[in-house]
Order: sequence, then structure tokens, then C-alpha cells
Amino acid sequence: MRVFATSDLHSDYCDNWEYIAGLSDRDYQQDILLVAGDIAHNLDLVAATLALLRGKFKRLFFVPGNHELWVRQDKGWNSLDKFQRILELCAELGVETQAAQVGRYRIVPLFSWYDAAFDTEEWEDDSVLEGWGDFHYCRWPEDMGRQSHFFARLNESHIRVGGEETISFSHFLPRAELLPQREFLRFKGLPRVAGCNSIETQVRQLGAKIHVFGHSHIRRDMVLDDVRYVQHGLGYPRERHVEAFTLKELG
Repeated sequence: MRVFATSDLHSDYCDNWEYIAGLSDRDYQQDILLVAGDIAHNLDLVAATLALLRGKFKRLFFVPGNHELWVRQDKGWNSLDKFQRILELCAELGVETQAAQVGRYRIVPLFSWYDAAFDTEEWEDDSVLEGWGDFHYCRWPEDMGRQSHFFARLNESHIRVGGEETISFSHFLPRAELLPQREFLRFKGLPRVAGCNSIETQVRQLGAKIHVFGHSHIRRDMVLDDVRYVQHGLGYPRERHVEAFTLKELG
């Protein structure tokens, strides 16, 4: 049994859908896939993508990203309503969103949202964030409080250290060191909307050996303070190199 990870599938792009559809229907039947968010904002496409992947892998785990929580067509929903519907949809499809023991691994999905406090660098040019999609397409209940705190609380029942080999995953980044310095970023506002320190706190509380994340579209496979952090998203077609994309095997 192998564990594979990816994120940011953005299957609303034809090239990405074709890649997902082209994954073998036989090679991964004994394996696990972790998808760390951002399949699409269209709920029907999220469902179709998850159903397609569910048929290719023995176990499929998923956490929603920010794109899933966009409410672009008025259904009378807010983003939290959509989050709950996605969890229901996953349950219907046999896609796992809760911690589970699989062989020698304990797989722990961590729900998350970003917090501006993640960005500790002095930076005042907020104008680059004016076009950030979440600020236009996410709608939150007035009594929800800070989104990062809300989602972190949803994980609390899973926070325990056991003897298992734990792999956790979230959509957003747990540590600022996983981003290049701002001067090297094409989108200078990314640190402000990239991650949340409470994710890292929960990774450490779990005693995770590996943590998978997405969102940044910047590949990472590095060890920090004895935890291996992996980002291996499919991303947008224009971002990929010439060589064929392959899923990341964790173990």
C-alpha cells in the first residue's frame, strides 16, 4: 500500500481534467490518495472529480480549499453552507474527510483557513490583494468569528498523539518558511492569504511525521524540525514544466 499526495487540481481546466481522467484505473487500487484542496468552485465538478478519483484509489481523503468555498452563483448559500454540503457530498461518494487508521498510517485531514497574522513581514501594499477572489466570492455568516479559528476548532477531536505513523494534511500552509521570500514571489500579497500558525500547532500536537499542504502552487519537499512538509499540486496548466506531472508518493 502506497500513499500519494497532490492538491490544486483545478479540474475546470481541460488539460487538468484530462490528466486526472488519464490516471490508471488499475495501478492505484491498493493505494491511498490525499487531495489537499482546490479542485474547483463548481460543486458539480467537485463531485465529478472526486467520483473519478474514488474509482482509481482504494482510499481517497480530501479537505476543501478556498476555491471550493466560493459562492459565485446565488443559491441562498454562504461559504459555510457550501462547506457543509461538500462534506455531505464526500460522505455520499465514500471520500474521507475525518481522521482514519489505514494500515500502519494514521491519516489526519485538517480543515483550515488563512490568517493575516501568518505574514509577519513589514509590508503595507495591500492594493495587490484587491483582486483576490476570496474577498469577492466567499460569504461568511456574521456570527462565525475569525475563519481560521473556526476551522481549527473543527479539528480538535482528532488531535491526539498515538503510536501510529501520522500523516496530516491541510489546504493552507502551516509555516511561513514554506514560502519563498516576498521579493521572489510573483504575487507579493500571497503571505497575507497563505496560511495559519494554528495548523502548525496542530501538526505538532499530532506528532505528524509528514504534513501535506497546497494553495501556494509552489512545490516543496523539505524537513523542518523533524517534520517533512510536502506540496505537490497539479496547479494551472501554464505553471507546469514540460515534463509530465506525476503524483507524489509519500511512502
